[in-house]
Amino acid sequence: MNKFNIMKKFIILFAILFAFAAVNINAQTATVIPYKLSALTLNGTGADTVTFPSVQGEYDVSLQLLPALSGSGDSLDFTYYLYQSNHDYDNAWTIIGGQYTVSDTADADMLISITDFKGLRLRSICTGVSTDTATVTPYMVVKKHAQE
Repeated sequence: MNKFNIMKKFIILFAILFAFAAVNINAQTATVIPYKLSALTLNGTGADTVTFPSVQGEYDVSLQLLPALSGSGDSLDFTYYLYQSNHDYDNAWTIIGGQYTVSDTADADMLISITDFKGLRLRSICTGVSTDTATVTPYMVVKKHAQE
C-alpha cells in the first residue's frame, strides 16, 4: 500500500511539472503572419502606393520592398516614404522617418523593422528614380509574442 501512495504522488508531481513546462513553452512562442502583396510597377519617375494589411494590436512589423527589373529596364532604383495611420478607414496618414532610397537588392533601405508598432495601418509611396521601368514587390511580416 505504501508503494502505491508513493507512486501516486510521483505521478501527480510529474504531471504538475509537465503542465508547468508546457505552459512555459507555449508562452514563449510567437504568432507570425507573413504577407506577400501584389507588385508595383514604377514607370520612369512615376509613383505608386502600396497599403499594407491592417495591423490590429501591438505587433513587431517587418517590411521589405524588393526591387526587380521589369521589361527592358536596367534600373532597380526607387525611393519611398513610409506612413502610418491610427484610423481604420480615414485618410489620415503620418510620415515615419525620412525618404528611403533603394538602389539594389542588397540595399539595407529596402528593409524596415518596427518593434511594438501601435498604429493600425501602414502604407508606402514608391517613386522611380530613373527613366527605366522597375517593379517593387512588397512583403510584410507581423509577429506577436504570446505573452503580449
